[in-house]
Amino acid sequence: MIRRSKLFSALLIAGLLGAAGSAAAADIQIINLDKAGVGLNDTTPATPVGGNQGTTRGQQAQIVFNFAAYMWGAVLKSAVPIKVDANFGPLQCDANGTVLGSTGTNNYGSFTDSTVPAGAKTNLWYSGALFNAFLGSNQATKSDMTMSFNGALGTSTCLPDSGWYFGLDGNTPQGKSNLLNVMLHEMSHGLGFAGRTTLTSGALVSSRNDIYSSYVYDNTLKMNWGDMTNAQRKTAALDDGNLVFRGSNVMAEAPLALGPPPVVKVTAPAGAVGDYIYGEASFGPTATAKNFSGTAVLGFSGSDSQACTALTNPDAVAGHIAIVDRGTCSFQTKAYNAQQAGATAVLIANNAAGVIGMAGDDTVGNVTVPTVMVSLADGTKIKANVPATMGLGIGSGLAGTDSTGAVLIYAPTTLASGSSFSHYDTRLSPNALMEYAESPDLKGHINLDLTPALFKDEGWKVNETGQMLLTCNTGVPTWIPGGIVIGANVYASARNIAASAAHFGIYRTSMLTYAANLATQQLISAPQASSLNACLSDAELHNQFNAWGNGVDDPTVPTGPVAIELTNGIAMGGQSGTAGSETLYTLVVPAGARALTTRTSGGTGDVSMFVKAGAEPTTTAYDYASVHAGNTESVAVSKPATSTYYIKVVGVQAFSGVSVQASYVP
Repeated sequence: MIRRSKLFSALLIAGLLGAAGSAAAADIQIINLDKAGVGLNDTTPATPVGGNQGTTRGQQAQIVFNFAAYMWGAVLKSAVPIKVDANFGPLQCDANGTVLGSTGTNNYGSFTDSTVPAGAKTNLWYSGALFNAFLGSNQATKSDMTMSFNGALGTSTCLPDSGWYFGLDGNTPQGKSNLLNVMLHEMSHGLGFAGRTTLTSGALVSSRNDIYSSYVYDNTLKMNWGDMTNAQRKTAALDDGNLVFRGSNVMAEAPLALGPPPVVKVTAPAGAVGDYIYGEASFGPTATAKNFSGTAVLGFSGSDSQACTALTNPDAVAGHIAIVDRGTCSFQTKAYNAQQAGATAVLIANNAAGVIGMAGDDTVGNVTVPTVMVSLADGTKIKANVPATMGLGIGSGLAGTDSTGAVLIYAPTTLASGSSFSHYDTRLSPNALMEYAESPDLKGHINLDLTPALFKDEGWKVNETGQMLLTCNTGVPTWIPGGIVIGANVYASARNIAASAAHFGIYRTSMLTYAANLATQQLISAPQASSLNACLSDAELHNQFNAWGNGVDDPTVPTGPVAIELTNGIAMGGQSGTAGSETLYTLVVPAGARALTTRTSGGTGDVSMFVKAGAEPTTTAYDYASVHAGNTESVAVSKPATSTYYIKVVGVQAFSGVSVQASYVP
């Protein structure tokens, strides 16, 4: 059984006709179609996670959906609300793979010579959302798209070892699927990242090309998609490595989003010499040139080389890189069995075109050797020339582009319904949001890579100035070329925090902490941090909370101290302050902790540290203190009480580059 072939579908439906212009940030509205107790209305209790404060599975799913809508709404401009029908339903989950999400585009429109607005093209299908954005008015009675997600994921009937991660911070646990990434991906299909061709026959829908496909070109036929015959399009859809997207914005931004391809370099024998693109496992150590090198041999488990049972040639495998085939059992099972036979690393040959990231399933023992995958064609070539000498290295050019800089479109030699053609190719590196398969390294909450560029090629207007919080310009760009979307994250986070805060004080504290964390993680520059903080004055925060919050804006409600939340054992570096400045941090210490340690270190200047359980300390009222010359301060507490510990760092002299850390031992 294939443990995880994460297929994203783009179900394409028919459209409209019309004409004229567009305006402000898009308002994407989620319409909940789930029944009571199901999916978005699931009442199963859930613990808040990764910035998602929902207390049931349904609430958390709704929060993720809204967050995705806020992000794309911040990036794209439209005066017309974009309506999304949403539900969790029974999607494919069997030996052929697992469908995480699917999207149907419900409306399409096309312009004639007499109706074409500025920036649009004639006789091409546009998604309903973009068509309306050009016109500045809604031309349809139905919602613009219908999005469905796999409600069974992680249950006994569908990958019970898996499940959805509802966090908004990109910190996806091993083996889980990041719902925000999947929703951002699926929403992109409905916004226009999809073609309208019947790939089994090559026929265009209504004998007319679409705006997405108008940029698709086949390097073998040397033809644009719309100029091909049906038979040529049918062939081109299977032309792996030769079908490309040639939009000027995508090509211009590819060097900003992509890097040189990481490759498996084979140096002998002559028949296998070359560079081979690979995908990496989410389990085991990261593959490096140091831990993935040597002689590669085939690993056998009986009559095949799938390594689903103990290898039957351990003497040949021990001390070498084991080559095994994809299929029947999980990737982690294969790697574990090869490891048990003494393999130093594992190379899995795919049973399909391209490569994918490999998720773990935690049903076998711990894998301690690196594991990578090469494509079917590359695996066949290497296996025909074993033993082979190989290691990891960096190839030339950009990973996922042709010699002209055009970006590859996914076109496996075997047609994959719902995946072929309407995705970027798996050769892109780093992995892209719009590849057909989910990749564990995606960080869609801050990076939409080449998808905004593709939307620009199609005619979408994109917000490229500082992100607005109501009427206040944060100075943080909503989107910058290459796909970084920190400003969009600022907006989505503000909307999310306001909606979940019971009163203004919580919103104020949470937003100030959020802004401080952006600066600490160096996701914004110092000038951007200053301009963002100007939009977080009490007056601006009150305006935001009144516009977006569901709680009480009561000035008499205590706000509590504004503190930066620390993560257990993780140092927060780059802290700075003036002489006399005070910065407050917190760490929640659970019941049963055996010890607590707080410390500062590094940087320049001089700080002191004061610690108190359950309340903000002062320089005269505290439970513990560390006051020495310089920046090295520490406090150790044996058997700390269950509480929120407040750590105050005070600048005795101006300081910078200081790290603050708090750790408890469970």
